[in-house]
Amino acid sequence: MPKRRHNTQMFALPAPPPETLALAGATYRLARVFKHDFYAATTLYEAAGAADWPKVVVKFYRTQAFCGLPMAWLGRAMRDREKAVYAALAGVAGVPRWVGDVGDAGGAIEYVNAVPLDHFAAPPPGYFGRMRTILDAVHARGVAYADANKRSNMLVGPAGEAFLIDFQIALRRRDGWPWPARASVSAVVEYLQERDLYHLYKHKRRLAPAELTEAEDRLSRRRRGLHALHRRLTKPYRDLRRRFLRRQYRAGRLVSPTAEKEDHHQPEKTTWRD
Repeated sequence: MPKRRHNTQMFALPAPPPETLALAGATYRLARVFKHDFYAATTLYEAAGAADWPKVVVKFYRTQAFCGLPMAWLGRAMRDREKAVYAALAGVAGVPRWVGDVGDAGGAIEYVNAVPLDHFAAPPPGYFGRMRTILDAVHARGVAYADANKRSNMLVGPAGEAFLIDFQIALRRRDGWPWPARASVSAVVEYLQERDLYHLYKHKRRLAPAELTEAEDRLSRRRRGLHALHRRLTKPYRDLRRRFLRRQYRAGRLVSPTAEKEDHHQPEKTTWRD
């Protein structure tokens, strides 16, 4: 009986990323893969010698085809879009810096020595206040983070510092666009910024309830009409996707091309591995 092939189409890359790469005048070696999903492979590279950036996080955006359709264009567009967001946030404390482009559809970002929030039963005291400061600075630059529902995107430093990473779906204002496009985008950004605070305080209510104020508690429960509509529309797709991934995983087909480098806890994958 022929062996069933792995379904690599569900991952951004058909094979592991390069073992070495050149960046900012230095040579880097692949150390590990943090995450590899449909849209990108997020990796850690370490400098082989002296370098301005001893470690960098390199995101390889999707390049392999899906169902026979070319997708390299999507990877390039995603890289350029996230790069523009990092440029808009340059200098914001708690947001890593963009280091440089990697190949046709990759980007290197400053490595932060920290652990995702979803690895903690409770973060250090005051953590959510520090994260609020970061979100306020991000919002002041005209950017909505739009992914604060994921605890894995909020990092906790050794001394309890807060860091915000992964701006893949962040949305920024386009003040140079003509009206009404400019006004429409601004309205969406403002709405998503409100959702950023909703998710922040939802996490705080669940992980640090003793620190939650009455005002924050109200924000953590404030579901706007669009929020409920979004959940109603996306839940069927999310459930269907999880069932598909679970079947593929149990059949032994859903094997990441970078599995050997992903030797760490990834809570987000438990939704389809259980």
